[in-house]
Amino acid sequence: MKNFKEFLKEAEDWKDQKMHSDVTNKDYKVADVFAWAKKNTKQVTIDIKDTDALEWWDKSYDMDNKAHKKRMMDADTSYPILGIKLKDGTISVADGLNRVKKAHDIEHKKSIRAYVINQKDLENIDGEEKKKD
Repeated sequence: MKNFKEFLKEAEDWKDQKMHSDVTNKDYKVADVFAWAKKNTKQVTIDIKDTDALEWWDKSYDMDNKAHKKRMMDADTSYPILGIKLKDGTISVADGLNRVKKAHDIEHKKSIRAYVINQKDLENIDGEEKKKD
């Protein structure tokens, strides 16, 4: 169980977490996208196999790294993830990689609760234009 200071720090870190969309070429605060999704969509249950989360987790993290494993193990899988439905039907996980990994590998679940928005919906959310290099 996290103490209150740890919870506040984690919530503060999450508040400024960003994601990028190649479709709009913008960066978005995950909190803004989540807020839009909560207001404009309903929670659904999705098959984990329909997401890119496990692939991205394995590219980004290492189960042998104690900090990575702890973060995954501390994830609350009862909280819905945020997914962006791509044109090919894949759901790209914008927030919740650790929740999906834990649900799949530790809890042996095949599905997870999510807010899912279509890729095109990002046009309705304020984002920051990515500067060209």
